[in-house]
Amino acid sequence: MLLMPYHAGILVPDIATAMHDLTRRFGYTFNAPITIAIPEVEDRVADKTGAVELVAAYSCEGPFRLEVIAGQGNGVYSERLAGLHHLGVWESDPVERLRRLEADGDQIDAVIRRADGGISAIYARAGHLAGARIEYVNDDRREQLETWFATGAMPT
Repeated sequence: MLLMPYHAGILVPDIATAMHDLTRRFGYTFNAPITIAIPEVEDRVADKTGAVELVAAYSCEGPFRLEVIAGQGNGVYSERLAGLHHLGVWESDPVERLRRLEADGDQIDAVIRRADGGISAIYARAGHLAGARIEYVNDDRREQLETWFATGAMPT
């Protein structure tokens, strides 16, 4: 099965500077950064679980988009991981994907959960990508995220 990435997530120490540089170098434009309240991040890098507020922005151009994320804390979003953080793909069955990744012994850096406990995304280490992860994003979020890409506003 072919999984086509729809975005690359880049972790940066300064989101405004990174957006400016990506615009200058490649011509990308970005929606304004927004703060995303994530109800639960099972952060296996920091060995902790809890709510996280993340500041991020997506490029307006697509279909392959750039996501810039402000580094923070000491876990999966730590500034020490700055650079290419992940390649995002849609996943229709994240529960089964997580089961298979764990059964195969893949390194899971984080499991992102919605308020209802369902899996929103999984960050799994891609062994030959110099530390970058694959972000398996629950396909049931596609409409919501595509609205964010198109409008700059995250629907509730």
